[in-house]
Amino acid sequence: MKYPVSFRTTLKISRYLFRALALMLWTLGALLTAFYIFNVLRERETQVRHDFNTSYQQAEWYVRHSLDVMRELKFIAENHLNTSVDSAIQSGSEQHTGTFLQPQFSKFYPSSDCDYMRNTLHNSLGSFSYFLNYWRDNFATAARLNRVFFIGGENQCLANFDLVSTAADQNRMMKVLRERISIYRNGTEEERKNNLSWIAPAVQPGVGFYYMITPVYVTDKVTALLGIEQSIRIEDLMTAGSLPMTVTLVDQNNRRVLTSERGEAKFSADDLPDDPTWFGYISGYSRLVMKKNLPSSSLSVVYTVATSEMIERLKMLIVNAILLNLISGIIVVTFARLFERRMFLPAEDNAYRLEEQEQFNRKIVASAPVGICILRTSDGTNILSNELAHNYLTLLTQEDRLRLTEMICGQQVNFVDVLTGSNTNLQISFVHSRYRNENVAICVLVDVSARVKMEQSLHEIAKEAEQASESKSMFLATVSHELRTPLYGIIGNLDLLKTKALPAGAESLVTAMNNSSSLLLKIISDILDFSKIESEQLKIEPREFSPREVIAHITANYLAMVVKKRLTLWCFINSDVPVLMEGDPMRLQQVISNLLNNAIKFTHTGGIILQVYVKGDYLTFCVRDSGVGISAKELTRLFDPFVQVGSGVQRNFQGTGLGLAICEKLMNMMDGDIEVDSEPDMGSQFVVRIPLYNSHVMKLEPCDGLQGKQCWLQLRNETLATYLIRLLREHGMQVQHYEGEAVADDILITDHEFQSPQSLRAVIRFDGRHNDAPREVASGRWVCATTTPNELPLLLGRIYRVEVAVPQGTPAALAKVGESVNNDDILILVVDDHPINRMLLSDQLGSLGYRVKTAQDGVDALNVISRNEIDIVLTDVNMPNMDGYRLTQRLRELGQTFPVIGVTANALAEEKQRCIEAGMDNCLSKPVTMETLQQVLFSYAGRVRKSRKSV
Repeated sequence: MKYPVSFRTTLKISRYLFRALALMLWTLGALLTAFYIFNVLRERETQVRHDFNTSYQQAEWYVRHSLDVMRELKFIAENHLNTSVDSAIQSGSEQHTGTFLQPQFSKFYPSSDCDYMRNTLHNSLGSFSYFLNYWRDNFATAARLNRVFFIGGENQCLANFDLVSTAADQNRMMKVLRERISIYRNGTEEERKNNLSWIAPAVQPGVGFYYMITPVYVTDKVTALLGIEQSIRIEDLMTAGSLPMTVTLVDQNNRRVLTSERGEAKFSADDLPDDPTWFGYISGYSRLVMKKNLPSSSLSVVYTVATSEMIERLKMLIVNAILLNLISGIIVVTFARLFERRMFLPAEDNAYRLEEQEQFNRKIVASAPVGICILRTSDGTNILSNELAHNYLTLLTQEDRLRLTEMICGQQVNFVDVLTGSNTNLQISFVHSRYRNENVAICVLVDVSARVKMEQSLHEIAKEAEQASESKSMFLATVSHELRTPLYGIIGNLDLLKTKALPAGAESLVTAMNNSSSLLLKIISDILDFSKIESEQLKIEPREFSPREVIAHITANYLAMVVKKRLTLWCFINSDVPVLMEGDPMRLQQVISNLLNNAIKFTHTGGIILQVYVKGDYLTFCVRDSGVGISAKELTRLFDPFVQVGSGVQRNFQGTGLGLAICEKLMNMMDGDIEVDSEPDMGSQFVVRIPLYNSHVMKLEPCDGLQGKQCWLQLRNETLATYLIRLLREHGMQVQHYEGEAVADDILITDHEFQSPQSLRAVIRFDGRHNDAPREVASGRWVCATTTPNELPLLLGRIYRVEVAVPQGTPAALAKVGESVNNDDILILVVDDHPINRMLLSDQLGSLGYRVKTAQDGVDALNVISRNEIDIVLTDVNMPNMDGYRLTQRLRELGQTFPVIGVTANALAEEKQRCIEAGMDNCLSKPVTMETLQQVLFSYAGRVRKSRKSV
């Protein structure tokens, strides 16, 4: 799809719109800042207006208070102007004693006549002066009343009563009075009924005199004009506010009368409106003004605050708001530019790249070696496809198209195989996606006809390989059976010869033949085991076993070989080695035996050390020798099958080169591992680890009889010394190295010929040539095998005649071959179709002390069993007429419960499993040695004897 030009234009327009959005955001922030500043100013205006109103209330109270004083004086004057002075004096003499306030008469004009007022109103003024005198003493100071005066109506004479000494200058007052009286008298009749008030400034700034005149009526006739003079201070007309304010009193023409300003006036009369009540800015918003008319007067009070004072208090707030707006603008612009660089500009670049990529993808689809198409999921319509996909789709039948559409719509699977009408195998795989605002499925169509044919060929090849593998297994089983049968005759008869008295020189020949036979058996076993491992037929059979018994059995088998080469085999088993654990003891024994066998073969001087200990969650076996060693280059090929590393003396030894390869694979099957560390001419060390599954460790309690006993060590082997010190101290004994000290009634342990003191209780010497249980060669002189230092506590218990607890499996409990054992109470039936095998088994069992009956097949065995009380049956599994499997099944059907042990030359694992499933108790692989017979029959004979006792 080719993107239209409008798409790129839209991206560019979007970028410009984003810039406009950023500018709008900043503008909105600026508007919010301006609104905030305006709101703060409005709040400050409201506060200032509140301060103005509070101050106005103070001024209004002053004027109303003056008006109340005037009203009270007028009431007193109208009621007492006609009262005689004598009666007034007489009535007041009882209440007041003092000097009466006398009026002062002054001519209002030069032509004025004061005699009339002195004579006519003398008594009335005298009566009024008494009350003024009372007012002077009680109320004049509080009311700031300076003087009270009367102006005659006709004679134009002034009667003045000075109440305080701070009254205005008389001449100045007369001048003002004349001007105001003229205005008053020239006014209308209605205006003359009202009070006349004005303010005369004093010399001191902010201080003046407040005058108020009112007509006094006697018998509804204006008798005189009553006037008062009060001191007024401009500070009394305002209260303390948050801002410094200016108070100004103006007249009805807005002319300044009295002000609190200092110096030049901040506004003129033209700046003030004519409205009696007004609040706002004047002089170009330089001052905030509130004007209000004072009640019952022609005066107005004007409160002003400089706008600069208001802004000065809000300067930091306004500056911070502006700075915040500027910073936010910078942030918005920076973010807008960053967003534009990170989003819009790459999006525009992507638009160009997507257009190119669309064209490129179309060319890829067109040139793809497979069919690619895009199908609409709703109806399966082909939206886009290359030529190859178009050709494939035309090969599909209508049913195939419908099935494909259903799968795409239902989303059940993501691939489908289709066989077209032209026998073409198509594999169609698809994934769901979106294309041009539609739900689509991207389908890939591949012609897999060649692959199908190849798979069919591979299937046939695999089938042939499986048949070949089965043939190989059958061949190995047959070869194993055919080789083991005669080999059993050889090895078994050689074991019997070793128990007989032989002529001189014959014993060495028998030993040589036995060694060769054993080597041949090991080669056959290794080849068979490796083949079973490769074909995954060899199985690990875990069961509970004692690792100590396994080690004891291995060392007992190899000790004679070690002594023969004049080497020393040391075996150290730590006390933390479990007495029981789960695993395959036979395969473990096979691995350790192989490592010991190699160590003995490649070691000519010194010895071999076998250590068994627990490390973490693993039981570890370490086999260390002082042999020829292995170079680092050859270590990498050490575990390869059919490879024998080294040269020279190593090549002189026979073998298949499978031993270590089998060991490694067996350890992997047992969830363990094996590692090697070697250096030429310094020896080798092999470490085997197997996991401790369901292990049980016996916690040894120190023996009271050995507590505090003294043992002296005179040892050359440091490993043995370290091991014995730890072992003996675990049993509570004291251990020290012997340096020639005088000792008495103690134990001395050594590993070499040593002239020991005679005062010792016992001397124990570890001898590598001793292959038996501890033996007392002389009084207090004991010899122990180097393979059983862990049995030392038992010997010490025997010497001190105390009972010592040791872990299970420590003492060697196996009877020696050739040792006289009384087993003549056990009758064993040997069933084998081969006469040599029957004879050999009969001789071996007879050497072990058992009574024997023989049978040549299963039918013959049933006849023998019917006539004799058979205790144990040893039967071959592959016989004519009736083999060992059917014989066992028949015996179990007849209710016979005695042990049945199979003997077979087939060493495959499934053979043993088949024997167990048939009802046998055990299965032995040929060749069967006398030692194996002794171990297996020992347990079953004991079970037969127990069953007899229970009956």
